Amino acid sequence: MKRAAEPVLSDPQNIQMLSRWITLPREETPETVAFLSGAALATLDVVLRDPNGTLPGALLRDRLALDAAVACLNLEGRNETTLDIRDAVCLARPERLGRAGDALGPAGEMFVAWRRLARVNLATGGWKDRIRKVLPAAVAEAMSEFGVPAGTPVAQASQILSHMLRQFPREEAAALMLADLTLARAVGWDRPVPLLATHMARRDIRAIADGEDDVLPRVNRAILAACDGVIRKAADLDRRAAKLRMIAPKLRAKGSDEALSLFLSHDAVSPSGMLSPMIKGTSFAMTDRAARRLCDRLVELGVVRELTGRATFRLYGV
Repeated sequence: MKRAAEPVLSDPQNIQMLSRWITLPREETPETVAFLSGAALATLDVVLRDPNGTLPGALLRDRLALDAAVACLNLEGRNETTLDIRDAVCLARPERLGRAGDALGPAGEMFVAWRRLARVNLATGGWKDRIRKVLPAAVAEAMSEFGVPAGTPVAQASQILSHMLRQFPREEAAALMLADLTLARAVGWDRPVPLLATHMARRDIRAIADGEDDVLPRVNRAILAACDGVIRKAADLDRRAAKLRMIAPKLRAKGSDEALSLFLSHDAVSPSGMLSPMIKGTSFAMTDRAARRLCDRLVELGVVRELTGRATFRLYGV
């Protein structure tokens, strides 16, 4: 009997990619798609549990939140890009010493909502209250009416998505957030992972909202595509994070370790807003000049990219 092919592993961090038999084109039936999406989700589950302890999970979720924000803005008929969203969030002046911060606009608010969702720790008490703060008020009030869904993780997510879209047909983002939340809880992840928004076509969203009964196959197809994309993104970020950690001893600037932690948890870093005058989330001070020099050094070492292509107001990310 011919032996099955060994799983394909990324080099060098051993992120297991989806086996070819999962992603090969084939005759599509609801049963086949359900089986393949389950296999893909099981593979993603192993990746996200990070047995090697090297995956920058916070950064991965932040990038997925950005992708979800772009997709949801498109569902609303808006055309903001990732650069537009990064600018809205990273270049806005934060609230400081009683002074109001800059408005983020619809694009920035959408990303912040997805980011906040992806940062909720489901393993601690009070997570439901934190979820409610992310959602529109009417949706948050209706959460208690949903009940406990049954079935496989994907079936549970499908039930919540269907219930939400039929009750709130114009709250696509909130419906997708709750579906991702439901999936995460059913699988046993400690944080929601933005999966569905990027792979649910507008026609699928509208069909579900209009009451069509083939919700589960639509969600299974989206999960299959999402798992493939997320695993590839995870493997890429795993390699990039390893390179970033390797050069850490070469950095002599005070607070460089704390700065690197920001790069490993945030999609984009603004030198003037997140590193200077104080490294975000720390008590380490850094001058604007030192922050810019650190970012330039990381680019020279090939571990960080400049994300805007601009000469000023630059943003950097792994």
